[in-house]
Amino acid sequence: MKPFIALFLALFVTHAFGAIQINSSRVIYPGEYKSASLSIQNASKKSYIVQSWLDDDDSNRNKAMVVTPPLLKLLPDQSAVLRFIYSGTGLPTDRESVIWINVQEIPPRASEPNVMQLAVRTRLKLFYRPVSLKTTLVKQVEKLKFERRSDALVINNNGPLHINLSQLIIRTPQGVEKKIPASMILPFSDEKLEFITGSKIVRLTYINDYGGIENIKFD
Repeated sequence: MKPFIALFLALFVTHAFGAIQINSSRVIYPGEYKSASLSIQNASKKSYIVQSWLDDDDSNRNKAMVVTPPLLKLLPDQSAVLRFIYSGTGLPTDRESVIWINVQEIPPRASEPNVMQLAVRTRLKLFYRPVSLKTTLVKQVEKLKFERRSDALVINNNGPLHINLSQLIIRTPQGVEKKIPASMILPFSDEKLEFITGSKIVRLTYINDYGGIENIKFD
């Protein structure tokens, strides 16, 4: 049991304190631009190799967009910029597309024997917004429609953007506030959340384009 616990702690600490730091939790790629970018930095005192690639939700390599450079070496305290370039074909023009960015750090060879080295990978979302979409995330959030059912709340996103919900806060008939986790609503789709009959919706939170939390308050 002790070796297992030690391995678990090593994995947790390495994930929490990765050498390669990323300055954003998401990337927005407006269609009118030729590329989008993401800054990374080696916050350690050792040199690291960084490998980057893109894939879809099903982990298939995305062929419509490329990341450059796909492989680079970062010296201690050195920064770099990853650029994402869309080929111009392969993604829908009537809605936003989401692509996963993978940034994996490859540590240097251990100087001591019997030392386990872990390659930490970070995944974050890239949202490509075609130039034909004449709207903003704030406008689309304002257009969300809510339908109360007996044991659920259905949120309708009838727009072309992904809306990353965070949580729904309700007040039960007993006057207790309850937080219900929520997920991302795809364009032109619904999200069904748990809802206690007789409760009142207090607040809904979502993630903005900069990774911050925004609140939607209900009267």
